[in-house]
Amino acid sequence: MRDPSRVLFVTRYYWPELIGSAPFSTDIAEWLAAHGRRTTVVSGLPHYPGTTVFPAYLHGRRCETVCGVELERLECGPPRSPSTLSRILNEAEFLMRGLGALATGRLRRHEVVLALCPSILCVALAVAARRRRGVCIAIVHDIQSGLAEKLGMVAGGRLSAVMRFCERLVLNRTDLVVVLSAEMKHQLRRIGVTTPIEIVPLWVDTEHLQPAPAVDGPPIRVLYSGNLGRKQGLEQVIELARELATRRSDIEVVVRGNGSRAAELSAEIARLGLTNIRMVDLQPSEALGTALAAGDIHLVPQRPDAADFAVPSKVFNIMAVGRPFVATALPDSVLWRLQRQSGAFLCVPPDDPPTFAEAVIKLADDSRLRHELGRRGREFVELHYAKPLILGHLMSRLDAFALAA
Repeated sequence: MRDPSRVLFVTRYYWPELIGSAPFSTDIAEWLAAHGRRTTVVSGLPHYPGTTVFPAYLHGRRCETVCGVELERLECGPPRSPSTLSRILNEAEFLMRGLGALATGRLRRHEVVLALCPSILCVALAVAARRRRGVCIAIVHDIQSGLAEKLGMVAGGRLSAVMRFCERLVLNRTDLVVVLSAEMKHQLRRIGVTTPIEIVPLWVDTEHLQPAPAVDGPPIRVLYSGNLGRKQGLEQVIELARELATRRSDIEVVVRGNGSRAAELSAEIARLGLTNIRMVDLQPSEALGTALAAGDIHLVPQRPDAADFAVPSKVFNIMAVGRPFVATALPDSVLWRLQRQSGAFLCVPPDDPPTFAEAVIKLADDSRLRHELGRRGREFVELHYAKPLILGHLMSRLDAFALAA
């Protein structure tokens, strides 16, 4: 019988990073620590979604304790460039530095080890950090091979096959894989993962994020908030602003975020001469509720070829503050089915600016509909995606599996 009270958690991204995998990694580790598990996190130097290490971590701060979690930072920052090769080399560097820390004794092996993937090499490090007869659990939030291929980051040939081989090889050496959806489970089975797989969806902190009163009246503010990366399909937001500029100049589009495409998007807005859209920086996590409530209507654009491999976590935060949103998604996609289940937002086909604009205008002109969708969203996440519900279930499953494996 293993002792699940000591846990090692390997994750490439962690607090104080604000978006992407970091908030979820932080929630898991702090939940475990708050419920009696001595938790050590192995992570890199914080930088995401930017391209430089956060100033406070440029010198020192490699070991710290935050909210009861012991943090060990490996000397690994961002990739040197956004290219696929640079990202792979960066993830390999993280793995090698982690293996070096195990070899020197800076990190010790544990009986219970967790790893968060989108980086399969994080999972490889977790497998190496598992004691003999220990248990290793991979929490998969993105399937890299499928996502990279769909986004055109790799060709559908040899490199894609190598990525799938690595995912299959590493995940089949874990004891349990946790995924976000049935679609992700099916995809892993399709590439040959035979390890037991369980579905645990994302969650939202409904205590921290509270509904805020809506302020009716002009101007109507339409907000995109989050990472400015490739899989978000942000060109659709610019095309939306272009459409609204000729039809409804009283509607303002705000893009709040940071990421690899920030400069490109800003240049495109300037090139088109759009004055109804502006870009602003992300807000700190403690101001997330206020920042989200500042939008009357939110936008959740998705690249249709990437939608099967990424769950847009922002939708639950938007619902939690009682705001409606318009998502672009293919019919029968995860988002479209979520719309039918919750009744809390509108879905339109991707890459269709006139239809996207029509949905936004419909909400802009009907404050009662906005309020009703916001109410439904809040009620839906309280019932199905509240943090205590999801993380309580996850910890129970981890304990049961560790004790029984």
